[in-house]
Amino acid sequence: MPRLRGTGLRRALAFVIVLAAALLFLVRLVDVQVVSAAALSEEARGKRAVPVPIASVRGDIVDREGNVLATTDERYDVQLSPKNTKLNEGRFWRPDPERGGAATVEVTSKQAFAEIGEVTGQSAAEIQKIVDDALAEDPKSDFAYVQRGIDLSQLNELKKLGIGWLTFTPQHQRTYANGAVGGNLVGFAGQDQEPQSGVELSQNACLTGTDGSEVYERGADGVALPGSLVVEQRAVDGGTVQLSIDRDLQWEAQQTITQQVQQVSAEWGYLVIMDARTGELVAVAEDGSVDPNDVDGSDPAKREARSFTSPYEPGSTFKMITAAALIDQGAATPTTRNLTPDYLEPEPNVRFGDSFSHGPTQWTLTGILTQSSNVGTSMLGSALDEQTRYDYLQRFGIGASTRAGMPVEDSGLLIPVEQWDRQTSYNTMFGQGVSSTIVQTAGAYQAIANGGERIPPTLVSSCTDAEGEVSRPDHGDPVQAVSPETAEQVMHMLETVANEAWFADIIAIPGYRLAGKTGTAEQVDADTGLYRSDYVNSFAGVFPADDPQYVAVASIAFAHSGDGATASLTAFHEAAEATIRTFQIPPSSGQYEPLPTEY
Repeated sequence: MPRLRGTGLRRALAFVIVLAAALLFLVRLVDVQVVSAAALSEEARGKRAVPVPIASVRGDIVDREGNVLATTDERYDVQLSPKNTKLNEGRFWRPDPERGGAATVEVTSKQAFAEIGEVTGQSAAEIQKIVDDALAEDPKSDFAYVQRGIDLSQLNELKKLGIGWLTFTPQHQRTYANGAVGGNLVGFAGQDQEPQSGVELSQNACLTGTDGSEVYERGADGVALPGSLVVEQRAVDGGTVQLSIDRDLQWEAQQTITQQVQQVSAEWGYLVIMDARTGELVAVAEDGSVDPNDVDGSDPAKREARSFTSPYEPGSTFKMITAAALIDQGAATPTTRNLTPDYLEPEPNVRFGDSFSHGPTQWTLTGILTQSSNVGTSMLGSALDEQTRYDYLQRFGIGASTRAGMPVEDSGLLIPVEQWDRQTSYNTMFGQGVSSTIVQTAGAYQAIANGGERIPPTLVSSCTDAEGEVSRPDHGDPVQAVSPETAEQVMHMLETVANEAWFADIIAIPGYRLAGKTGTAEQVDADTGLYRSDYVNSFAGVFPADDPQYVAVASIAFAHSGDGATASLTAFHEAAEATIRTFQIPPSSGQYEPLPTEY
């Protein structure tokens, strides 16, 4: 009997142990299958999952007609995993396209090398050597380049092969098909498409897309598991930025200004063409513009859009503003008379003169503009108080930054009226003691050509995102600088200037009536703080004068050989002819009727 009791105890103990073990396994099973199932599944998937970034494409920059000025060349690097090419004795399986992908087909690495080579232009032996060399250096090598810089069509062909140990890395490159044409405006990008200047920088938010991502699972052999590819986030490409410039006219304008600068050995030259009705800049040209494809090959001082960033004293082109203010205030008319000497000291320590010697001459206000008399302009302009003259300069956009769409747009210099000294009070009437960018000067003439209403200049017209939604930047509100009646009278005066002044034959275009004003301006030497002895020569013109459609302003700085004034006039003439051709502007109608310049 004691023996039986011992056996029973052992059996009971064994039963308890088995029951406890079963309960333990049950608890663990519930934990694995229910409680921790999701976490464990995600952990296992994470070990098999391979994340793949999907690069977005930076958007294009185009001209007013949609011609591409900047785009992204989609290139890709092809890599493989040398060690994984040896798995399963160099074999893997992929969906069989001949059977609708429902079954798999065995592929050897040697076959795969040949298939890859047919796309990349390499032989199977060359790719085999890439693998062998990598494994010779590191038997566990997981990376080697097959080919760098393939295009999008090649990428798609390689992806169709379904080779799991083959991977791809995007290497997008920014390209500029037109080179230096508009390079000063478009700007350029640096490493990793990081914008450095121009519209590339100012419109980066529009041009930049949103990268996406996808994930696939792979087996132990490194091959993607069929049907495991999941797009986690769709890539959204960048938007398209449209500029107001015309590519072909921009090219002509750059050729023109560069040729004139070289011809007179000038230090720099700018040429701007603006639509008088809309304020759109159709060409903004500068000598020596940067080629975004070869930034290092350009002069570092000429890589920015100097037409927006480099103001200068405009000189006599601003006599138009003084004349417009006088007429708008009722203080003068185009035929107001003034006996004008060639030199004047209106008050102690204030003196200025005309550019040529002459006795006291009976000129009208129109004659004063035609002869570009500093003395006559200041004598009549003094009928307006300083605050009034200051206000008109502001109405014409002087002293305020433009908002055309560039990263930096200088305001120029318009000293607050309470800080004017006596010399500055007079000098500002003939465009000295004040500075503006050439775009601001063009804007002032646009106001006169547009019935007195100044439309803020536009360079960036719109941004169209990947979904086709169009947004337009705010360039500012229109300003009525002078009345329509005043603008009409000033246009008549400027047409008289263009026909009666010494340069009439230089700018003349048969069949077209022109209006405009020259400028010869001293500039302060940054090193000495004194005025230089040479000049910036400009011409600001409107055409056709009878139906104003475009404004062109040309400036040539510090000519060292030849005549800078003639160079600026020639640049205007060629720009006007090119604009007429580009936009097919019909000839003028009606006859030019000169205003009296003397009495």
